Amino acid sequence: MQNAKELVSAYMDEVWVNRNTEALDKYISAERFIQHNPHLDNGLDALQGFLPLLFNNMMPEGTWEVKRIIAEQDMVVVHSLAKPAPAALGMAVVDIFRTENGKIVEHWDVTTDVPEKTVSGNAIV
Repeated sequence: MQNAKELVSAYMDEVWVNRNTEALDKYISAERFIQHNPHLDNGLDALQGFLPLLFNNMMPEGTWEVKRIIAEQDMVVVHSLAKPAPAALGMAVVDIFRTENGKIVEHWDVTTDVPEKTVSGNAIV
């Protein structure tokens, strides 16, 4: 069985980077997926309904790039750059996942727009 970091890394790569929504049930618990995103309901069905809309309608030319993954026991944090179009600055996204028995069972996320410049001169992603 994969550890939590390997599981979430594979999920992010297959589903978010490569947009394979058919693979969701391989990674997300169908029995109990707790969602903390304020725009989505709990459960695998809500995610299965949302991702095709996101990828095909909201971000048809978009990309998702995982920048770093940090894990401790059953908790995994992913820091990514989501771009709705190639020329867009995009959004910095931090996803937090909790895993159990080889599946993702809980999810939180926070996003912020990438600014053209920062006071420090350091990128946010």
